Amino acid sequence: EAVVSTQSTGSGALDDMNDDYFLPVPTTTQNMLFSSLAAGVAFIAGLIFGRFVVLIGKKHALMLSSIFYFLGYLLMAYSKGYVMLFIGRSVTGFGLSLTCLALSPYISEISPTKHRGKFASIMQLQVQFGILVINSLAVLDLSFRWTAFITSAIAVVNLFFVTIAPETPRWLMSKAKVREAGDVLDLLMEQDPDLVNDEIEVLQRSCRVEIPRDEHGAIPFFSAQNLKPLAIMCVIMIIQQVTAVNAVLADSITIFKDLGFVEPRTCTAGMSAAFLLFTFGSAALTDKAGRKLLLVVFAVLISFSLALFSLAGFLDKGLHMALLTLALGSYVFSFAMAWGSIPWVLSGEMFSLENQGRALSIVSGVNWVFNFLTVFTWPLLIDRLTPRWVWLIYATLMLLGAIFVGLFLPETRGLTLHQVTDLFAPDSPRYVTVVHRISTTESSSGILRRAGPSTTDQPYTF
Repeated sequence: EAVVSTQSTGSGALDDMNDDYFLPVPTTTQNMLFSSLAAGVAFIAGLIFGRFVVLIGKKHALMLSSIFYFLGYLLMAYSKGYVMLFIGRSVTGFGLSLTCLALSPYISEISPTKHRGKFASIMQLQVQFGILVINSLAVLDLSFRWTAFITSAIAVVNLFFVTIAPETPRWLMSKAKVREAGDVLDLLMEQDPDLVNDEIEVLQRSCRVEIPRDEHGAIPFFSAQNLKPLAIMCVIMIIQQVTAVNAVLADSITIFKDLGFVEPRTCTAGMSAAFLLFTFGSAALTDKAGRKLLLVVFAVLISFSLALFSLAGFLDKGLHMALLTLALGSYVFSFAMAWGSIPWVLSGEMFSLENQGRALSIVSGVNWVFNFLTVFTWPLLIDRLTPRWVWLIYATLMLLGAIFVGLFLPETRGLTLHQVTDLFAPDSPRYVTVVHRISTTESSSGILRRAGPSTTDQPYTF
């Protein structure tokens, strides 16, 4: 999912395609539209696809996203003009939306509780790997048309591997597919009957409908139990964009030119490799140090890095270059260690299965809106205020973000998905239980499982 969702996002992307596509020189508006089009479509599609993902399951949503990527990049590869390029870019936006809605919850739901943060960080590792691939292709001076062909081929390979991957046990259990859920657990837990039994019992609790219903049987989505995690996640996604990561990536070539590097594109690829390397560190620490601690500590460090960018603008050339080097290294380290991956880890943990689709639609929508606003307003702010003051504004906002996380985000490390949603439950919720008869079952692998303490008339809630 990574390469196809990060390919060609620079503000001058169309400028790089002119010679290859024999197109007229693009206007600034066309450049900005092409760069932001996928994000805009992803935002709109996310509002539509949220409940659809819950209905069809994460696996099928990821398969559909690969198809969108394949078609979109194939259209761009064969494009004869701006119209087809824009249509292809829009189609990839649908794939990007499905990826953001399905990938993080999918990883969270197939991961053991004690390793969930580590495995869920894989999403950001994929993104950073995709950015590294694209920047490496830029160093090789490969044309956009060939890059689009390669990307569409990667989408086909991705579709194959997603097809043979299992659906999540949590989704299967929510659809009363007990035997299928057990078979997937056998696969994930190397057919250890004790672990499978324990996990099925956990799934029985986690698939319970945690949301109190009204007198008509409807689930109030905008109840306090839903609004708390929804509000927290929306603010965290805003803070992720306030890190100014897209601006730093967009300005990286300019920064490296200021530092005197002859090959700034090569340096940008090296920076992408550093992002990838430090993201491995985030994956290793997320389940040990905890999500909340890492977000607070590295929000402060990002604020410090952005303040160094600002301070460099007030100094002479010698100190200016030294501070830019320190600021860039500190920034890459701080963002990759927490704010690149952990917001997406949390998005797969914070919501009950029943309301996950609608909630993630809103959360991903907020992320895309502020992604667009950050990229769109950055050059305008630079022109009006000069870079040093813009960096200082973002540094101040990151400090406020650290305070918000410290005050309002609960720690989810070591908790099952059911326990995480219970953190936001009212004191006396009225639960709805659907009774499903479960007896001792045998999976296709021959392992006997008992889903609960009794083998007959066991209440099964989901």
